[in-house]
Amino acid sequence: MNAPVTRSFLESLFTMLRDDLVALKQELVVNVRDIRCNVGKLEQRVDSLEQVRDSHDEELVEHRQKMLTLRDVPADLNYQLEDIENRLRHCNICIKGVPLQAAAGKLDDYVLRLFTHVALNLMDQDIILDRSHRAGQPSHSPGQPQDILKCLCYYPQKEAIMAAVRDKSFIDFEGTRVWLYQELSTITLQRRRALLPLTILLHEKGIKSHHICVEQ
Repeated sequence: MNAPVTRSFLESLFTMLRDDLVALKQELVVNVRDIRCNVGKLEQRVDSLEQVRDSHDEELVEHRQKMLTLRDVPADLNYQLEDIENRLRHCNICIKGVPLQAAAGKLDDYVLRLFTHVALNLMDQDIILDRSHRAGQPSHSPGQPQDILKCLCYYPQKEAIMAAVRDKSFIDFEGTRVWLYQELSTITLQRRRALLPLTILLHEKGIKSHHICVEQ
């Protein structure tokens, strides 16, 4: 038979449970204190990381603005270079389609005859030519005669010659068809070649644009 439950036994059991609860409470207090301490440290780290992130975001925005600014620098430099190169050529005329045998003699003599033929108002003036030479063979049109590049000493004379041929498709001179263009920088020629389809369309529609010289 089981022994009867006595008062002293119940009291000892109650005391034991109370002691266990006290110990558990103390342990929970310590654990909660540690958790709160760790949470506080995590909050500090999160705040620090958020500050770093905000700082990085500001730097990223600044870098993006600098990149946008720098992105335009090469284009600006190209425009400036293009402008300088065209200014250096502002007195130059490019003559296309002149066979080698047509200018077999002195090149300057042929060019002078051509210019006075084109601009009759210059016949009474002394057209002063600086230099004439054949350009290199263009890779896109093998077998074609090289262009003649001519530099005039006086800009008004060059403008008078170009004005005389502005509305002409070509010049028939000494049995040869020749074309006169303003010499332009390589960058400008590339831009105008890119606009060639639009230029052709404008001409087909009867819309006159400013004088554009391009090579097909």
